[in-house]
Amino acid sequence: MLKEERCNLILKYVEGRDAVSYEELMSVVEASSATLRRDVDQLCESGLIRKIRGGVAQAVKTDPRPLQSYFFRDHQLRNMDAKDAIARRAAELVQVPDTLILFGGTTVMRFAEYLPTSGLTVLTDSLPVTSHLALNTENRIFMTGGEVLAQQGIVLSPFDDGPIHHVAASTFFVGCHAVTQAGIMEDDPLPLRAVRAMRRQAQRLVVLADSSKFQENRSLVVCPLAEVDIFITDSGISDKAHKMLVDAGATVLVADVQGGARPRPAARAATPKDNRDRAQDGPEGTGNERKGSLGYAPWR
Repeated sequence: MLKEERCNLILKYVEGRDAVSYEELMSVVEASSATLRRDVDQLCESGLIRKIRGGVAQAVKTDPRPLQSYFFRDHQLRNMDAKDAIARRAAELVQVPDTLILFGGTTVMRFAEYLPTSGLTVLTDSLPVTSHLALNTENRIFMTGGEVLAQQGIVLSPFDDGPIHHVAASTFFVGCHAVTQAGIMEDDPLPLRAVRAMRRQAQRLVVLADSSKFQENRSLVVCPLAEVDIFITDSGISDKAHKMLVDAGATVLVADVQGGARPRPAARAATPKDNRDRAQDGPEGTGNERKGSLGYAPWR
């Protein structure tokens, strides 16, 4: 059974139950204890479930309209191994000190988890990215400002004068819904203006797109392929799609997809404030984990 199928089964089984033991989940997904715990760790990191003693439970909902919506969460569960591989490969392009722009999306969020924990200045429209970086790193973070779009987990502004125009970045990292001969494609017209403005503020454009995106099509062109400096995708990309990118003049980096646990980014040294916070949180796995200021649990 594929990881995506196992994770969806876990979420469906946990939903509506007060608590579920690891033994129950092992019988549901028909997987080993080690495999199950890796899946559970990933779902907990994404804020979809939480650990309790001897098992798991539904994530605590403190807001009837969480900023990290089910729409966003559904996308997190798609092609997880490929997104992890792409995120790790993208992180190899980053050196400190540096200034980066990150446009919201599930692959970009995974990428943020692998960034250095200090030495970066990051501008982003993504609520999950902001939450992760603010709670787990010492990097400088700026948000674009504007209206909160809960379904996408991003913030967009209808105004011309915003932080985007005051940032000079080396690299703009962005995901997409589809890649076709016409270019980088999206469904929603709202992000187009922001993406184009961000692109003007960076020296190079790096697109993170798993191989399934080359089998999709959408109605709106974000930018033509010729404007992309680097594509990072996974080993499932077809020869035809690979040639299309190379012919457009882009560098194509292919990440090998490997199952198993994700290596965690290096943790920063604990500060006195961290120790005080942990003391207030209570023991790990008791269900008393502190919520982030944006309304969902921090990734750990």
